[in-house]
Amino acid sequence: MKNEIVLLKKNIYRSTSIMFLVQLFGALGAGFFFVVQNILGIEHILDAAEKGNEQILWFILFWATDFFFVAFTAVTAYLIAGLPALSPALALSVYFCHFAGNPVPGNEMYIAYFATPLNNGGGVNIGYMGYYIMAVFMALLIKYLFIGWNSVKLSLGKKLDGFMAKLRAKIKAIPESFGGVELLEQVDLIVLVLILPVASCALTFLLIRYGIQLPFAALGEALVAPLTSLAGSSIVLCALVMGLMVGFDLIGPVSMAAFSVSIAMLFAGDARFMTIYSACFITIGWVPLFALIIKGFIKKKTFCLDTDDTNLSVSGPINAFFENVKLTVAFSMVYAYRSPLTIIPGFMIGSAASGLLTAVFGIENTAYLTEMPKYGNGYTFRELFERGDYYISFTLPLRSGDWLTCRIPMFFIILAGAAVGGASVVLFRHIAYKRQLKRGTAIETKGDIVLEMRKYAQTLHKSVKKAEE
Repeated sequence: MKNEIVLLKKNIYRSTSIMFLVQLFGALGAGFFFVVQNILGIEHILDAAEKGNEQILWFILFWATDFFFVAFTAVTAYLIAGLPALSPALALSVYFCHFAGNPVPGNEMYIAYFATPLNNGGGVNIGYMGYYIMAVFMALLIKYLFIGWNSVKLSLGKKLDGFMAKLRAKIKAIPESFGGVELLEQVDLIVLVLILPVASCALTFLLIRYGIQLPFAALGEALVAPLTSLAGSSIVLCALVMGLMVGFDLIGPVSMAAFSVSIAMLFAGDARFMTIYSACFITIGWVPLFALIIKGFIKKKTFCLDTDDTNLSVSGPINAFFENVKLTVAFSMVYAYRSPLTIIPGFMIGSAASGLLTAVFGIENTAYLTEMPKYGNGYTFRELFERGDYYISFTLPLRSGDWLTCRIPMFFIILAGAAVGGASVVLFRHIAYKRQLKRGTAIETKGDIVLEMRKYAQTLHKSVKKAEE
């Protein structure tokens, strides 16, 4: 069991390193085409026949980042159980990110991702941790069903040897080497390709659908009424609870319950709760960086970090400076996959701290009600919310509103919340690491996906030169 836990951790670390490349591809690719089309004014690239299609081209590259959990599910399942897990993992992850819950047309998947949810479409149905559970559960099912089938085949095959001997006596064409095991191996193609992976896929679907999606959807709906009531009685306590909800699943049903309360208040002309929600949301993107900084100041032996921890930790805040809050928090979700039971509580504490401070200091960003963004086609942010458009509105607390009463205090509030969350992550991971050392399940990682890519390029170069010689 210890070996299985250690191996699972290593596979998760490996898949999260790969996810860094997936997200980076989407971020850099979309950014490149955005600059080419919207700043340099070069039109009709990539065979875009109409100008209206050009925006879709860089949206497509953003999807590589937006739906990283599809890639994560497929890669993780493959690392655990190999090729048999690849297709089922891909099928299930695509189903739950698009077809489950309230499906949306393909051209609306971008705006329905998470930050401005359109009828709870896209990945919010099961939250980002749902895909983690999906990948691990299904892959382990396939792995052990394969092991079980091989054991059954060997055991049952020995019992069929007698039957095969009698049959061989009647049919001389049957070779001596063809025994009971060889007979059962004739159905391997059906069992190993169709029966076991499909059965694992079906069982995983039942788990995710009835163990995660529907119960948490019901929980999210049930939380709306008490949170609305709390908003009317104590904004400070409401902000604290809202922060815990956002940190818990970020893009999932619980966070969306807090979002629905905030947006209802915004439609009523009260921007305080949307300001609080946005501060909680943005804080998550900064927590990993502060965890990395705080870990660096601790001299004694604690949990282990590798270079890919650094890659994930700094990438979110870097994107914050380009006003892309989606990428700011997307890297944090992948970071949480590395140790969800210690990192998610840190997210919750950090997010709650930002929400609490925002409420205590009475910060309200009225730009949500009045400002018309550059790409808003003449609509205010409030109107864009009503239309279900533009996640970019979540950058407002840091880039809009009055400097002295909104922007500057919000900047320090978010950093303070992130520092609290980062310290919590370091504490929880240290406690968990000490327990893992006692149990023999702690791992040392030395991942550096960038260095690995560089070495891979060098290896290809050497192989080509060798072939030419």
